Amino acid sequence: MPAAHSRTFRDGKTLEGELAAAMYRVGMLGITYPAHYHETLVAKYAKDSVPYPHILTILGEPRIRSHFYYGEALQRTGPFLDYGCGTGDNIRQLLRDGFLRDRITGFDLSWESIDLGFDLYRDRDALRDLFVVQDTLPFGAERFDTIYSGSVIHVIADDVELDEYLTNAYRVLRPGGVLFGSTLGIEDGDACSPDEHGPPRVSPRSAIIRHTTAAGFAEPAITVKPHEAHHPGDKKCVFEFCTKKHK
Repeated sequence: MPAAHSRTFRDGKTLEGELAAAMYRVGMLGITYPAHYHETLVAKYAKDSVPYPHILTILGEPRIRSHFYYGEALQRTGPFLDYGCGTGDNIRQLLRDGFLRDRITGFDLSWESIDLGFDLYRDRDALRDLFVVQDTLPFGAERFDTIYSGSVIHVIADDVELDEYLTNAYRVLRPGGVLFGSTLGIEDGDACSPDEHGPPRVSPRSAIIRHTTAAGFAEPAITVKPHEAHHPGDKKCVFEFCTKKHK
């Protein structure tokens, strides 16, 4: 979705090391690489830079599979949109879990992260048609039954842009449709220290409720998962949410 605000790795991590780790994780999913492929990717991304370093550090570990709503999402039979699909990790997980290919669409504002996924999974020709890239969401009203928003809200710094993002999600969902996802957050009343490597938005629980309901959704169910602390006093967490469009 919005362009990353930082293109550097934290905690002494390097491009070489994170590419090797990502290749290992993806390799555990059955992907094989030709000789010297690591060196080829290092040379490419040393020149062009990784669009959002954190995406590389989790590539090969689709977060959608651990979401509390994911099991139910797999039972839904209508069209599915990954809204801000990044590398496409979650789309590949849907396919591995048997979700019908012709009902999956990934959308993002840029090919950068999607191309990173293609480079690691080596499936550009097989999956390219599942992805749509434009400056604005191009789909008509009531197109999808389910929308996933994985780690998107916390990269949208501007409130007006966030409201537009959620309003668009509401518009393209069918009545009774489900929006679920996750975002970096903090409990109401806790302080959030600045983090130069972190995303620009850290939402209190009340803000997630306020923005989703303002877009027309029902009040979301929200669960809390731990977030890796990067400095003393870091109280950030991960909020998983799920909400519906009224019938």
